[in-house]
Amino acid sequence: MADPSPPVGPHPAKNQAVRALVLIYDIRGFTSAAKRLASANLGAFASGAHKAIIDLFAAIPPTFVKNLGDGHLLLWEVEEERDDGAPGLIEKVVAAARQAQTTFAAFATAHGEAGGALPRHVGVGVAVGEVSKSDDYYGTALNLAARLQNLSRPEGVAVDATVFEAAAARDASIREQFRHARVKLKGLGTTNVWVKRPFSWARALAPVGKFLAIAALPAAYVALSDAGLTVPGGPAVRRRLDALGLSVFRPVRSRAEVARVSGDSCRALAAVLLRSQTPEGWFGPEIGAVAETKFDEWSSAQDIYALLRCPSLSVERKRTLLPGLAYALDPARRIEVDGVAYGWPAHAGFSYTEAEPLLWTAIALARALGIEGLVPSADRPLWLERFRWVERATKMYRPDESGGWNIFPNQTEPDHHSPYSTALALLALIETREAGLPFDGSVERRDALLAAAANYLVMTYLPDAATPGWRRTEDPHDVVSPGLTLQIYGLLLRASGVTAWVVPASILREIPRRLEALVGERIDVAADAGEFVVEFTSHKGVKETRNEAINFLWHP
Repeated sequence: MADPSPPVGPHPAKNQAVRALVLIYDIRGFTSAAKRLASANLGAFASGAHKAIIDLFAAIPPTFVKNLGDGHLLLWEVEEERDDGAPGLIEKVVAAARQAQTTFAAFATAHGEAGGALPRHVGVGVAVGEVSKSDDYYGTALNLAARLQNLSRPEGVAVDATVFEAAAARDASIREQFRHARVKLKGLGTTNVWVKRPFSWARALAPVGKFLAIAALPAAYVALSDAGLTVPGGPAVRRRLDALGLSVFRPVRSRAEVARVSGDSCRALAAVLLRSQTPEGWFGPEIGAVAETKFDEWSSAQDIYALLRCPSLSVERKRTLLPGLAYALDPARRIEVDGVAYGWPAHAGFSYTEAEPLLWTAIALARALGIEGLVPSADRPLWLERFRWVERATKMYRPDESGGWNIFPNQTEPDHHSPYSTALALLALIETREAGLPFDGSVERRDALLAAAANYLVMTYLPDAATPGWRRTEDPHDVVSPGLTLQIYGLLLRASGVTAWVVPASILREIPRRLEALVGERIDVAADAGEFVVEFTSHKGVKETRNEAINFLWHP
């Protein structure tokens, strides 16, 4: 087939690096058309088609033209210090490339009036960059133009970032018509490109027809949303379908099925926890095995509370957990200085106390006293006395009436509260209320403290964070904790269920969004940690400065 391009200039110098604007176009379906047309007819069509396209660039003659069979490579050498060589070159090349679709389609239609199915579409890729000039042109810019031409399928124009910015600077319509994409191109890695593909209902919906396809679009959108695929507004559609019980791809689980699965999980977790119980009845910090360590009230109280909440354990089995609580509450192990109760050390061997082991003990104690028949009647006065000691110790961690609770006693900054410790306190107050016990002297005081803690958490909620929720501390450098946020959501819902206190609507709306976002998410404890510096006076009267680390682990 004769090359319709203008003749190429003198033979170039060997291995000269030049900057070039490269355009490659391809006639789609040319090979399949060759099977339907006689060679003479195909040659006439190809020659005419190539001439119709290349003539579009007559006002800006290329430096080099190469026939590629079903397309051409056009190259313009440009000055190195400028991207577009002559003023407006890139804009003019892109404009001609955009016109190529209509020009080629018109030529094919006119040529095909005599009969025969001819190609109707052409794709174009345009890139700019350094090339090597010798007997031919070589380099990344040519490869990129070829990949962009292929990316523009089935028809259209694709350009690289440099071409796009240069053309858009002179023609505002470029930004409106081209769509940005970050793609991985074979042999070239990931790069930013801009693509313009004319939309065609006839082509997109040819199998079923335009109107049938339009009618099916809403149903397809709902089906994609129901299947859990990422589509705009998909979560809202799924919530509505689930509310109506209409899900097809995600059948709504029955309450019985949910109860069965959660029960199985609870039994399995309980079995793991029970394997870490020591002969004395307390629990070590290593899950699943008896730890060869000293007594740690924090870990033990957490495990005991988790097991007391497990519905699969009988009251008789739960009663065997009481010696573990009694072990901690032995006056020889709890810390009291000059009649002031502090609680327990942070961990075995630590020289200072903090809120977590104390509040977990309060939570576990309240739960035990709230389970009917768990504590024998004859022993109940002793257990209530133990609870009152723990209750008295909590005053060290709520220095004012703000509703916020501290991690350390006698803090230099007593109003340096923590949403983390406040959440634990709220859980303790909820369990105390469900057990029907007073707190701080009366049930009215208990409920007032409960509401104050809930209100403090509402005030420290960060609705505008990337993921709305709570920091572990009030330190502005701390980040939102996904684990603590989920726990507080649950605690606020429990608080509203047992009192007249109401969860704000703004927080209620966010809860299902956060739960849906958990689908497929892996919770990484290492990423859910924070540190902050606190100064306080320990139970030994020593001034302490602690760079406290909170690695949030799920509450039981």
